[in-house]
Amino acid sequence: MRSFLFWGPLTVAFAGGLCFVSCSRQVSSGIVVDGAFRPLIRPETNVLAGVSIEKLKAAPLYQRHEKALDFPLFDASVQRLGFDPRRDITDLLFASDSKTGTLMARGRFQPKQIEAKLQTSGLQRRHYKNFTLLGDDRNSLVFLKSGLLLAGSSEGVRSELDFGDSGAGEVPEELQERLRTLPKDDQVWIVSRNGLPFAGAPMRSEVQSALANIVEYIRGTTAGLAVDNGAHLQANLTCISAEGAQRVHDAIRGGIGLLRLSTKDNETDLLKLYDAIQVDQDQNLVKVRADLSGNVADRFLNMLPQLQSRTDQLLRSQ
Repeated sequence: MRSFLFWGPLTVAFAGGLCFVSCSRQVSSGIVVDGAFRPLIRPETNVLAGVSIEKLKAAPLYQRHEKALDFPLFDASVQRLGFDPRRDITDLLFASDSKTGTLMARGRFQPKQIEAKLQTSGLQRRHYKNFTLLGDDRNSLVFLKSGLLLAGSSEGVRSELDFGDSGAGEVPEELQERLRTLPKDDQVWIVSRNGLPFAGAPMRSEVQSALANIVEYIRGTTAGLAVDNGAHLQANLTCISAEGAQRVHDAIRGGIGLLRLSTKDNETDLLKLYDAIQVDQDQNLVKVRADLSGNVADRFLNMLPQLQSRTDQLLRSQ
């Protein structure tokens, strides 16, 4: 429970950026990881995921739905943490080597105020080298220079601090190559190698069962989301073989087909949403593309609770 005091708000901030869908734009390519984060990225990193919260908040679509995306957890975090993730965080980066994951946040923090809040919640103040860690035996966070916050398992945070001193941090070339293919204006993105990201994370049994049908065929992921007046998504799933890509392609198409079959004829907004998602295969690559206009994106966000409920029902029926 204590670890959730700082993991929860940051995780929801990251997940909130991923709740949009849709790409058919003429844009320049190349995501560049913030220089403040790069010294902490290890060579063995398999997953990188980023959210430019400041740019996301500037998008007209986000501004139209800001109240709907104003999670109650954020309000609670202001009291518990001493800062507001909606206002004080500008960028998020999650890095994982498949064993441990670290969440990094850059923003406008008041460390002393936050330390006081967390200590009243029961978290301990510990010293490690020249750093002050807040947390317990399992999880910790630490404030670094340049408005950077680092959070994760206590062991992982200490290891990151040790690695940061080496000066060897950089985005692995295989992940960097994937980042170069994404539109540079994407506010939300994820790249992975050595499998599907987060496949081993705790999740509901029906979701885990659905993923089990395709996870062994996926070698890497490249996905990006841009939000402007509408929303634009592109995702490439690199599979182990053309046959594996066919399995993944068919599974995704089948899932969309099931959702469409469960949609009534008069639910035209949902039908437009499903029809906007394109799934194609090119050898061992599965490409998912979607392009939502402002009107369709507005309706999609308004229907999120309904869509979540319907997806849950379908997963339980499988």
